[in-house]
Amino acid sequence: MKKVFTFCCCAVLFFQKTVNAQSETMQFQQTDSSLKYITGEGTFLTLGKAPGTKFNLLTTIQSGFQQTRLDSSANPNSNRLSLNLVRISFSASGLKDKLSVGIVADLTGVTPILEGWVGFSMLNKRAKLILGQKQTHTNNRLAMADERYAQTMGQLSEGKSKDGTSFGGLMQNFVGSTREGGIFFETNFGINQFRIYPSVSVTTGEGQNFFSTQPNIGFKYGGRIDVMPFGDFIKNNAFIAHDIYRENKPKLSLGFAASFNAQASSPIGSDNASAIGIFNKTGAADFADYRKIVSDFIFKYRGFSLVGEYINGTITGKELYTNAAGTRKLTTDSASAYYNLGTAFNIQTSYVFQDGWAIDGRFSLVKPEFDITGSIVRKQSWYTFGINKFIKNNALKIGFNTSYIETKIPATTSHKLISNLAIQILM
Repeated sequence: MKKVFTFCCCAVLFFQKTVNAQSETMQFQQTDSSLKYITGEGTFLTLGKAPGTKFNLLTTIQSGFQQTRLDSSANPNSNRLSLNLVRISFSASGLKDKLSVGIVADLTGVTPILEGWVGFSMLNKRAKLILGQKQTHTNNRLAMADERYAQTMGQLSEGKSKDGTSFGGLMQNFVGSTREGGIFFETNFGINQFRIYPSVSVTTGEGQNFFSTQPNIGFKYGGRIDVMPFGDFIKNNAFIAHDIYRENKPKLSLGFAASFNAQASSPIGSDNASAIGIFNKTGAADFADYRKIVSDFIFKYRGFSLVGEYINGTITGKELYTNAAGTRKLTTDSASAYYNLGTAFNIQTSYVFQDGWAIDGRFSLVKPEFDITGSIVRKQSWYTFGINKFIKNNALKIGFNTSYIETKIPATTSHKLISNLAIQILM
């Protein structure tokens, strides 16, 4: 187990002692407390006055029906009724918001705790140090958003879109899990009207396996910067596909991220030791370094939203072979059978009417670095159309979407049509 986990545990214990001490002090200083429920945002409990300890509890349930049609399978048609998303999110802050903690339980996957982190605010709340497992900032913009705000609803498990319809081909091929365990540092500042948000991180490089045993190999180093030339968005609206808050002024955010995953043991650095069959010159099992570059933008104004995202995945490494004898060197083309190499582009748009109805469209294009037999990444085109209805401050969402996916491999082309009807409730 990597050392970061020890830091996180210590931080959790420290936070618990701090909150206990603060609670004992408040018994003598002030007794004012409040409990309120905000539709679509959950239950809020405040102990003491404004600077006191605050708690938030939010439960999400999404059920759905899916129909799939294939043109190249022995069983081309399938129907599925499932719970797409069942989450319980808990967050707390204390000491005038200088300390915070967050936990997200995922009841649809095999990993019960999806997120667990402790945050320390500093520099007059202009910076924050976070220890634990959370959504990483080194992926594309929409991978940084809570799944309950996804433009397209579909089956999710452990933070992953099972069939890709929720996020499209870009995330399906080059992101996978959106959470990572490690140390994160975030800050922000302004220059005139500009708002700038830099962040850096050191994570395990194994995706959201922070609470399980991991091989003690290399870490993942990454960073991101977001520039908002027209000022801040409402709440977290810069990382939500829909303009659910209907920005009353034009807002734009430009983002760039990069990461270097030393000795990535899975095809996109989101799992444990699944890239099998690579060796170093001594004949011992080894892994290549996985690099990812991301650029994206989002524009919103009065219900209209436009999002564009680009990802490029490559590998590097010296003296690596595909056999223990060291006679077959790992080349850039042969590496495409072990890692997800190539590029993907995603553009999507939507418009939310004042009565809560929304129409959506998305196009994703995926291109492998080497379009050869055995490549994990295949050439794909994704076309998605959707209709959503937001009710009661987004507490209830009803949506229908359909995706047409064309996949090309050498000498073969297949087609898939996936349609989802889903209902989501925030409590």
